[in-house]
Amino acid sequence: MPLREPVDLVAEVARLAAPAPLAVSSGTLAELDRLVVRGVAGAPAARALAARLPTVRDRGRGDTGLLELAARRSCWVLTGDRALQARLLARGVSVLVPREHRGFDLRRAPTDPEERGARRRAATVKNAPRVEARRRQRGPDAGR
Repeated sequence: MPLREPVDLVAEVARLAAPAPLAVSSGTLAELDRLVVRGVAGAPAARALAARLPTVRDRGRGDTGLLELAARRSCWVLTGDRALQARLLARGVSVLVPREHRGFDLRRAPTDPEERGARRRAATVKNAPRVEARRRQRGPDAGR
């Protein structure tokens, strides 16, 4: 969801929890630059917001580098990317999600490792019927 209005990120973080230091990963800056060049809606506003923050060097590329950085430092991540949100939450990283009309919502990751594991198992079970249907289509020896 593109940012449509200016947002005071510091105030939003303070509203959701205690004030925290804010930073942007080097991989995120590079991705935002690519999105701006491609003309993706909301990318210029997100890039302008990111430019005001200190940069933290991450290892790896793209979402994977950000995921590793956030998990290692126990950071929150601001993203509108739903697939990335799911990956972050599964790894125990809380996510700030842009709201349609101003500000952000906080999706807290489960703190208990057992709870995180249960979420992963539930997601796997949900996909099981599709996986089983594909196995039947391919035949009994496929994928072994």
